[in-house]
Amino acid sequence: MDVQRKLEILADAAKYDASCASSGTEKRDSSDGKGLGSTAPGMGICHSYAPDGRCISLLKVLLTNACNYDCLYCVNRTSSNVPRARFTIDEVVNLTLDFYRRNYIEGLFLSSGIIRSADYTMEQVVSVARKLREEHHFRGYIHLKTIPEADDALITEAGKYADRLSINIEVPEETSLARLAPEKDVRAIRRTMGRLRLKLDEAQDNNSTATKAKPPRFAPAGQSTQMIIGADTADDQTILNTSANLYGSYKLKRVYYSAFSPIPDASRALPLAAPPLVREHRLYQADWLMRFYGFDAGEIVDEAVRMLPLDTIRNSPGRCGTATAFRWMSTAPAAKTCCACPASAARPSIVSSRRAA
Repeated sequence: MDVQRKLEILADAAKYDASCASSGTEKRDSSDGKGLGSTAPGMGICHSYAPDGRCISLLKVLLTNACNYDCLYCVNRTSSNVPRARFTIDEVVNLTLDFYRRNYIEGLFLSSGIIRSADYTMEQVVSVARKLREEHHFRGYIHLKTIPEADDALITEAGKYADRLSINIEVPEETSLARLAPEKDVRAIRRTMGRLRLKLDEAQDNNSTATKAKPPRFAPAGQSTQMIIGADTADDQTILNTSANLYGSYKLKRVYYSAFSPIPDASRALPLAAPPLVREHRLYQADWLMRFYGFDAGEIVDEAVRMLPLDTIRNSPGRCGTATAFRWMSTAPAAKTCCACPASAARPSIVSSRRAA
C-alpha cells in the first residue's frame, strides 16, 4: 500500500478525535537557522485561527487504525469492517516534514490503535516524536496520545518530546465504559492522568527554581482529554460534574466533547441516531463558564432537568446572573472559533452578569 493511500485511511480514521488544540505550549522557532518549524502564540487545531488571524493546522493522523480493542463506539474497533493501514515511523516523520516545508501544517497530532501491547504501541508513537526532535530538529508543535497501560518510562519520554499529552476518558460514567469498552479500565486511565499531573507539577517546580541549567522539559502545554457525548445515557449534569472532577483532580488544560457519530455495523447497545450537535456546543459553552469564570457545574444546569437547553435562552425578568451569562453565550453572534471555544470576546459581560446575581 502506498503512502498516499495510507494517509487517506489514517487521516480519516483520526477525524473522530477532537482533543488536538495546540495552544499553551512554550514559544520557540527556527529563526536562528537551527532546526525546523516553530510554535507561534495561540496556535490551534486544523483550520483554526491564531490571534493574528492566520489559519493554521496540524497534521492529524493515526499511526495505525488496527486495534486489539473492541470498543463498541469506535469505527476502528477490532471487529469493524474497515480498510486497515499502518504507517512506518519514517513515513510519519517524512510526511510531517514534507507538509511543513509546503506550509500545509505547523505541527503534528499523533494517535494510534493498540497493536501487540500498550508498551509496543507507545514506543512506536514516541519514536516518531524522538526522530523529529533529535534527528531533524523539528521545533513545531507535537501532541501525542498517551496509552494508559504503557510503562512509566515511556510516558516520561513522551513528555520530553511532546508539547501536549492526552488520554481519553472516553465516556462520562465508569459503568458505561465497562459496557461499551470492556478492555479499558477507568482506574488505569485516571491513574495515568495522576502520574502525568505529578510529572507536570515537578516540571513546573523545576522551572521556577532553575538557575543556569535548563531543567528537563515535560509536556509544557499540559494534558487534555476527550469525552464522547450521546453514546450512553449520561445527562449534561453528569458530564459537567465529571469534567469538573477531572479539572480539579488532574489540572487538565481542556476537556473536549465529541458528539457520538453512528458507525457502520453498530452494536445494538448504541443509539441509532447522533445527538444534536448543538448539545456538544452547549457543553463547550458551559465548560467555558467553568474554566474562565469560576462557575460550578451545579450553577449552570437546572438540577430538575439535568440537561442544558438546546434552544436560544430568551430574556426574561428575574433571571439570575448564571442564566444571563449562559444566555449571552447562547446568543453571541457566530465568529471564528478556536479549539471549540464558544466565543472570543466580551468576557466582561459575563463577569458583570455574575456579579449582579
